[in-house]
Amino acid sequence: MIASGAVAAAMVLPWLTLLPVHGVVAVVGQAIALTAAFHGAGRAVARLAGVRAAAPWLVLQWGIAGLVGLSGIAIATGAGTLAAHSALVFGFAAVHTAWLGYRFDDHARRVADTLGDVPSWAIPAVLLAGIGALAMFGAVGDPPPWPFDDEAHVLAQVRRVLDTGALADPIGYPRSVQLGAQVALAAIASGAGEAGAALVEPLALVLGLGLAIAQRRTRERSAALWAGVLLVAASALALAPTDPLPCWTAVGLCVALYTMLGDADPPPALPLALTAGALIALRYELAPIAATAVITAWWRKRDDHHCTAILIGGVFVVGFPFLVARMIAWRSVPAIAHAALAGPPPPALVLRVALAIAIAAPAAGVLHLVLPDSRAMRSAAIATATAIGAIVAHVTSAGTYPLRLAWPIAIAFVVTLVIELARTRASGAAAMIAALVLCLVVQEGREAPGPLRWSRRMAAAATAIEAIERPPAAPAAPYGELLARVPRGATVAIWVTAPDRIDYADHRIVDLRTPSGARLRRQPTSHQAIDALLIQLSAQFLMIEPDDPGARRRRTSLLYRWWCAAPAAPCADDLEALVLEHPAIARRGSVTLVDLRR
Repeated sequence: MIASGAVAAAMVLPWLTLLPVHGVVAVVGQAIALTAAFHGAGRAVARLAGVRAAAPWLVLQWGIAGLVGLSGIAIATGAGTLAAHSALVFGFAAVHTAWLGYRFDDHARRVADTLGDVPSWAIPAVLLAGIGALAMFGAVGDPPPWPFDDEAHVLAQVRRVLDTGALADPIGYPRSVQLGAQVALAAIASGAGEAGAALVEPLALVLGLGLAIAQRRTRERSAALWAGVLLVAASALALAPTDPLPCWTAVGLCVALYTMLGDADPPPALPLALTAGALIALRYELAPIAATAVITAWWRKRDDHHCTAILIGGVFVVGFPFLVARMIAWRSVPAIAHAALAGPPPPALVLRVALAIAIAAPAAGVLHLVLPDSRAMRSAAIATATAIGAIVAHVTSAGTYPLRLAWPIAIAFVVTLVIELARTRASGAAAMIAALVLCLVVQEGREAPGPLRWSRRMAAAATAIEAIERPPAAPAAPYGELLARVPRGATVAIWVTAPDRIDYADHRIVDLRTPSGARLRRQPTSHQAIDALLIQLSAQFLMIEPDDPGARRRRTSLLYRWWCAAPAAPCADDLEALVLEHPAIARRGSVTLVDLRR
């Protein structure tokens, strides 16, 4: 009876978010709806691949990759609006419900078998549920203080996609080191509800660690202990979510690849290729991991040309639409800004590749010698060493900010190591070293200063529930009154502190307040450069909001820049000079709308 009730609840709960609810119930409902959509999409991928039996936690990662690919196709064709992404979410949630309803008794029997093994998973399950709930409530109740990645205002890009269906932004979207899949994933999550975009990373934390825990092949208490230590260490990790960098999303996809490669049978080609393509679309720094997985899978079935075609085609299907969207954005970049947005030319590729090989080869050899001998660990060691070497040598990117991508790469490797150690009866020296490292991570999270401290982050997440439970208010539109004075279809250049609160549907909006656009502002003749840029952009109006000096000091503090390694958004002094040269149409608070035509 309990098992049947659990299956029935899994069928019904995803539709809770369609009811007029708010607060914690709405957040939980949107998280469940997203999980159901991932599961439904993963089951569709498994069906296409001919996989009859697949672990549910692994299927969830396949679903994430599949939805990222579908969102990329929608964005490239200009159809990625809120309605389209909502259709994706609830359409695949319907697949999830139908799949559970089909052969209901078989699913109930599997749940009953799982419930019969309560002692081995009860503690990890409770820890995962508690940590995941706090992470989600904290993310929704306390927005990230830094909405930029190293190239764009991510929240504004998500709003632009949902309003217009595309990313026709000549300054914010011409990316150099990524294709923009994190924007697509946030847009998918927004299809489940208003809080969806904020739920991406905390939900990915739950799904990624859940996949790790589900890999246990023993009912011994030691396996449950390893799972509990892994969960506590992951939540205590002193890595504050200060920006929308894809961390736990990348961890889950990497662990899924290592899991598929670790099986005795060759991995299914289509799910592996889609997962690898999603990693490449997320960040170029993750491409070596995807390439290692694809090459390893191909090598095991190198005589099967059909499998080879599926591996290549699967990666292509996910990554190519984002490449098309980025190429379209680059074509709209004015000539004066092209070199500035592209950045300085990197060193010779041959030298960088040679340095990456010199770093990766010895590291992979050492890891292979000291780690447990298994397919998953061999793949993880080679992929991790290659990815870290490529980052250090600037093969996959340039600058200091991408060094933060070493975090999800290293976390995925440690998670895979803990999985393998939990499967072995003889722990040995590797288990002692791993346990010591995890204890040091917990200690560091407890002693870290300020908002990085584990206890402080957990307390802040718990107190965020009060803000979530407040009655819903009308969404703030601080710039709507000013934009109403602009003719429909006109081009408006903006420098505002909250571009994610702008309606992009009625005007052509060019967001200048991006880290990538800041490179143009560092030129000696920045005033003339910005003036010429606005002319080439055919900007007819300028809406400007001066930065908060206090916020600017906080964001550009030495500690913040050291930890985040992110470029600070510059001040708008040269744009403020344009305000004095052109007539102001209207003002609302500190925001000014200027007519550049006169």
